Amino acid sequence: MSDFQTETTPTARKQHKCCECYGVIQPGQQYSLVTGCWGGDMDTFKTCMPCVEARTWATVQPEWGGDGEHLYYFGRLDEDLADLAPEIRSHDGRRFHAYRLQVLMTRRRDAGRTIRAAA
Repeated sequence: MSDFQTETTPTARKQHKCCECYGVIQPGQQYSLVTGCWGGDMDTFKTCMPCVEARTWATVQPEWGGDGEHLYYFGRLDEDLADLAPEIRSHDGRRFHAYRLQVLMTRRRDAGRTIRAAA
């Protein structure tokens, strides 16, 4: 839990890297910017909108677990989805959706590597 934090949704003026998928946030794209203090240390996290949507979906799943209070750690979305998917026992497509979100994150990560290598 944070000591304090602010969250905004700015439009990128330059290229940024998503803290979740490590993909590129291009100029002109909106992203989530969370700045705050956790355990006495200040930090900033920039998250692309597809990862924000994936995180929002994952954290409302009943299988997310916890003691009623959601705990989320920036930079762990890929691992959280990998942990969540096998926990989903229903046959309504949610397990497939969790795996699909992981694949999309991997594609953004790979595309970001290609863009950074070309620069």
